[in-house]
This record gives sequence, structure tokens and C-alpha cells, in this order.
Amino acid sequence: MTKNQYSDEFKEQIVKECKETGNVALVARRHEIATTTIHTWLKKQRQRGSVKLARTPFDGH
Repeated sequence: MTKNQYSDEFKEQIVKECKETGNVALVARRHEIATTTIHTWLKKQRQRGSVKLARTPFDGH
């Protein structure tokens, strides 16, 4: 099993599509993504307002 990397823009589009349709399973099947993955994105979006990765500043030390 491989781990897919999705762009932040793609994740935002999937979240938007789920909200518009009200059906995570349908969107997951349409895009061949696991429902658990989409639910994770939805949870992050609710908590942070975005599915984008939280970046921490690197101070070089």
C-alpha cells in the first residue's frame, strides 16, 4: 500500500465537494480516495479552518 500525497488545493476542492454534496462516500468513490482520508481533511478543516499542513518556522539550529 502506498501513501498518496495530495496538494492543498486538491484537498480544499474535495472538502468543498463534500460540503456541497453532503456525501463523503460519493466523493470518495468519484476520486478513488479512502473515506477515512477525506474525514481527516474535514476534521482538520473544522479545527484550523484549512486542510493545509501546519508549518513550523525553522530557525536553523
